[in-house]
Amino acid sequence: MRRIRFARAGIVMLTSIAAGVLLIGMASAQGTKSSRIPGTIAATPEHVRELQEALAKSGYDPGPIDGIMGPRTKAALRKYMSVPPPAVPTQADEVIRRFRTERRESP
Repeated sequence: MRRIRFARAGIVMLTSIAAGVLLIGMASAQGTKSSRIPGTIAATPEHVRELQEALAKSGYDPGPIDGIMGPRTKAALRKYMSVPPPAVPTQADEVIRRFRTERRESP
């Protein structure tokens, strides 16, 4: 009687562990997909470099001007977008606005 109870407990434990491993595997497989938003155009290195230069001219630190949309460039863009737009847009503001508009258009 005790053996059956221990066997059932073991099966329940193994089943729950297997289910957990399966769920973790599925979650990690979904995490490897592209982080790009559907319906947006991928930015070219030239566009990103132009954006980085505009952010730097506006006083935001995008990191190195290398054409890579890295974490520092994204953070600078988020900071730029969090403040109200200027009354008179500068040339850098126009570049950043154009970049954001082009990224929203679908191919």
